Amino acid sequence: MKELFGSGCGCGCNSDAASEGCAPTTEEPSLSVAQAKVMNIDLIVIDLSTCKRCVPTGDQLREAVRLLTPVSEVLGIELRHNELVVQTPEEARKVALLSSPTIRINGHDIAADIRESVCESCGDLTENNTIVDCREWHYRGKVYSAAPVPLLVESIMHAMLKIDEMQPIVPTPLLDLPENLKRYFSNKKGNTAKGCCS
Repeated sequence: MKELFGSGCGCGCNSDAASEGCAPTTEEPSLSVAQAKVMNIDLIVIDLSTCKRCVPTGDQLREAVRLLTPVSEVLGIELRHNELVVQTPEEARKVALLSSPTIRINGHDIAADIRESVCESCGDLTENNTIVDCREWHYRGKVYSAAPVPLLVESIMHAMLKIDEMQPIVPTPLLDLPENLKRYFSNKKGNTAKGCCS
């Protein structure tokens, strides 16, 4: 019976005669980092320590990126995961934050529309328990307080498959913030510039 692995050269290449040596491999060369396409996956939030929506959304986004990293490497796409905690209304306007948490892929918000509801944990971050709304996520007929992993995986996969068609964008800075974020920043604990967002 023929051995599963040839013994001619000791490398398992199935060469029957030692004199034949090893046949050259014909494996496809992997894409270098310089050739890889870049996909920026940005999480933009007003808090990543207390908010019961932003914190789990951040955790689940990290998990989705972890799951898809091997796939992205096969496709020659470099996933760059970034997290930004917006501290001031000026920062929020600069990054064009309309709702927290926001997830963007190469500048594109993954949610087609903005739906929000009261987030009590963010109210706790204000001086007077101001009503603060945070984004909620609608996926397959259900409402989630934090972005579910399947939604994130689908969004990232879709973007990877369309990477040549979906041009990266830089959102235009806002002239004014939504009323919800104005309320939050005006009443945020430790805010020494009351009325700065009005």
